[in-house]
Amino acid sequence: MNACHFCHLPMPARGSAATPDADRFCCIGCRIAAEITRARGEGGQAAWIMARLGIAVFLTMSVMVMATYLYGYEWSARAGPTTPAHGEMPSALAGVVRYICLIFATPVFFILGIPVWNSAVANARRGVASTDLLIVLGVAAAYIYSYVSTLRGEGGVYFETACMILVFVTLGRYLETSMKLHASDAVRGLESLFPASVSVRNDANQITTLPLSAVRAGQSIVVPAGQRIAVDGIILDGASFVDEQLLTGESAPVARRIGDAVRAGTLNTDGVLVVRATRVGEESTLGRLVRLLDDARRSKGRYERLADRIASWLIGATIVTAALGAYLGAMRGGLEESLMTALAVLLIACPCSLGIATPLAIWVALGAAAARRVLFTGGEAIEKLACVRTVCFDKTGTLTGGTPTVASFTASEADSETVLRTAAGMASLSTHALSRGIADYIALRRVTPARFGNVQTLPARGLIGQRDEQLCAMGSPELMAERGFAFNAAMRAALEKAESAARPVVCIGWSGSVRGVFALDETLRPTARSALAAIRRIGARVMVLTGDHAQRGEALARELDVPVRSRLAPQDKIRCVEQAQSTSAVAMVGDGLNDAPALAAADVGIALGCGADLTRESADVCLLGDDPAAVPWAMMLARRAVRTIRFNLLWACIYNVGGMGLAVAGKLSPLVAAAAMVVSSLMVVSHSARLAQAAQRLDEPADSLAEFPAHNQAKKSGPPRAGRATMEALS
Repeated sequence: MNACHFCHLPMPARGSAATPDADRFCCIGCRIAAEITRARGEGGQAAWIMARLGIAVFLTMSVMVMATYLYGYEWSARAGPTTPAHGEMPSALAGVVRYICLIFATPVFFILGIPVWNSAVANARRGVASTDLLIVLGVAAAYIYSYVSTLRGEGGVYFETACMILVFVTLGRYLETSMKLHASDAVRGLESLFPASVSVRNDANQITTLPLSAVRAGQSIVVPAGQRIAVDGIILDGASFVDEQLLTGESAPVARRIGDAVRAGTLNTDGVLVVRATRVGEESTLGRLVRLLDDARRSKGRYERLADRIASWLIGATIVTAALGAYLGAMRGGLEESLMTALAVLLIACPCSLGIATPLAIWVALGAAAARRVLFTGGEAIEKLACVRTVCFDKTGTLTGGTPTVASFTASEADSETVLRTAAGMASLSTHALSRGIADYIALRRVTPARFGNVQTLPARGLIGQRDEQLCAMGSPELMAERGFAFNAAMRAALEKAESAARPVVCIGWSGSVRGVFALDETLRPTARSALAAIRRIGARVMVLTGDHAQRGEALARELDVPVRSRLAPQDKIRCVEQAQSTSAVAMVGDGLNDAPALAAADVGIALGCGADLTRESADVCLLGDDPAAVPWAMMLARRAVRTIRFNLLWACIYNVGGMGLAVAGKLSPLVAAAAMVVSSLMVVSHSARLAQAAQRLDEPADSLAEFPAHNQAKKSGPPRAGRATMEALS
């Protein structure tokens, strides 16, 4: 995709492919901002562009002073007859002043007008009718008319109008572009975490310093204490505590030693580490995080696509309206009135504020969310989340945290060792939280895991595998019944005891019998209750979906004070989501792994704990940490963002339509129209900027989502969502 070299927003692909990437800008504001922010060593561009702008402003002020004299002369000439005091000398002086205005205005026309002209021509070559074309037409008409009037010695001159328009337009575009850059602080802040160079150790234990771009997978990187790790890799030597807060949200550093994996962007706090790079640059965790944010900024939501359609229609309508205004102006006061009316229409109708109304609010929201370690896949995800009125939570790994602990283990004395070996072998091949708890329990007993040739995961039920040509199963009691494994009296008693205590149960069996029963304890995350309460306070319904047995579900419902649906297989969770969608838009919150089908079925899929894995394709929103409190925060941010977008679009439409009416009626001068164009853009910019401040005050929810109607989509028969495609691209 072609993108602006400065703000990185997408540009139309039409045009010459030979244009260097460094010379591609979406607007004149980006071109000026890019030159201003360059280092002084690069040809002195920064100093030169500021000098040009300063010279243009100085010359424009001079033209304004001269124009004041001309206005006074013309007014006094109309006020009374010619006298010796008001005759040939004042008339001759007025002619001189016209030429002085021409001399001062011409450099401004070239200094500030040529860049706008170049931008208009570049867009025209790509087949895009831009607002720069409207500005060029208006300014050129005013300048040429004034030039001819000066040579003829009669008629009005409007050099000051042309100059002030160019100054206003240039300053307005620069301010808009500065806001774009500020809104992308989150991306640039992440990019700054990459060190410019790293220390690489070769096979002879010699250390050399290389730029990060020259590092390849397989090389050994030396990471001293206090430095960010630049690559994803495996520790070859050393031990240290690594601060992973950027990716996981955990404030406490984590101990890492030889053989452990580390990720780019994390901070080595004390010891020296030698890391073998496995993924570098854009393929590293930090690189993929930057790319995800960048792709989110480039994607367009429903409101932005609507604004683009209105803006493209408005440009054509503006030209027609300007022609009408020129005709009406000619009827009112001749050629001069016709020119000024048409110029005022061209300027007041410039859809600059309309073009930035949606993207600025989206960029600010994306940046504020990224600072909170919440990643939206694009503007459409924000818009859809603002409409959500029902939130479904998966339980395991979402509302419960940490690794579950085994509260009791039951097996016959003769089978105990074999059961533990079998369970250890199967649990080691699973990512489920209950499997990790069982694996940790068995590891303390120093049991050698059994080897399995083939293990298959059955979502929401468990695992089946082959060992010594024998089928083994580990999972729910339903899986045991499905495979024909019978409970003896001891196993049945252990199962009933665990269920009566509302504990999750994992059974293991082979050869037609259940051989062991594990009862586990799960701990709710500290913020689970408050997060669910916060969602209810902002006007949304909450529901918990779990595969646990009914007793565990009832206990959870009492503990969280929310409805809980129990004994749900993956397809049952999908049906629950679809039933809720009959009345409102639904968000599904889970870990994005075991509950991926339900996340995909929901209007908005929200995945927790994405810090180590940004490729969860079912998620529209990725929470890098595992704090459920980020869910209501993200919902309120989305609401504020959509409200800001609606205000911006409403303001831009009222401004353009109302301003065009005033201009056609001859009630608006071109100078006032140019100033109003800048004020309109600044209104949108400032209102969008306030969204960032509002995001910092969202920790205590107080707003209602009632103003957002239920948003029902046609589900799942169409092509994949754009947000999901973005996530797929990261895998």
